[in-house]
Amino acid sequence: MSKKSVLFLLAPSILILLGFFILPLIVVLNNSILDDSGAITLQHYLLYFKDQHYLAITLRSIKISIVATIITLVLGYFIAYFTTRYIKSKKLKRIAYIVIISPLFTSAVVRSFGWMVILGNNGFINKALMSLGIISQPLKLLYNETGIVIGLVYILAPFMILSITTVLENIDSRLEEAASDLGLGAFQTFIKVTLPLTVPGILAGSVMVFSLAISAYVTPAMLSGGKIQLIATVIYEQMMQVFNYQFGSAVAFAVLMFSFLIIGLNHYLLRSDWIEEGRR
Repeated sequence: MSKKSVLFLLAPSILILLGFFILPLIVVLNNSILDDSGAITLQHYLLYFKDQHYLAITLRSIKISIVATIITLVLGYFIAYFTTRYIKSKKLKRIAYIVIISPLFTSAVVRSFGWMVILGNNGFINKALMSLGIISQPLKLLYNETGIVIGLVYILAPFMILSITTVLENIDSRLEEAASDLGLGAFQTFIKVTLPLTVPGILAGSVMVFSLAISAYVTPAMLSGGKIQLIATVIYEQMMQVFNYQFGSAVAFAVLMFSFLIIGLNHYLLRSDWIEEGRR
């Protein structure tokens, strides 16, 4: 296939990318470096990085995103491993994959409302625990960081599960059989063979989950009841309530650059000697 044919086939995708990503990104960057008079300035970035209030919000957002990523990784790896190793029927695997990705077919607003019902004082979890006598009064699972993490884990788990599942499916079963023949137990085989080979999937899933978690707005806003500010809520307030487009654009672009940094770190780790050793 000639280069002209390739460019012709790629043209629609390139135009969509330019219209819906590159151009809006240029507009955001332009707004972030202009003051009210239209002069170029970095004062909005300096305010964001120097103000203790915004620094605390940023650290809180990073903490919640990291916690959500770790929990999603643990749960996602278990589900992915069980699905690929213990479900042998292709029909049952299809059903399992449908169940895994089914949350993505529902609006984030609807899913968040569902969790508000489940996590409330009179929700399913508190009622079940109280009926079993485990707790004497309802747990505070809503309108705090705990509720945000639970909602993010549920919504973002499919991305982690599918990333790890893809890698597990492509691992040659003969490698694990060879490890077993050489005297390694099931746990040692997992630690020394399976786990290192799934690191690319772990990294890819972690990057996706962390990036989506740190930029999430709907779920944190609803499950926190507006009581906890995160980076996304700051951007929304600056843009839609305060109408300070310059500062809001600066915060949005700073978050984007941080996400690019995480993606770059992921790319570096995938090409590192550590990953190559795992593949060998």
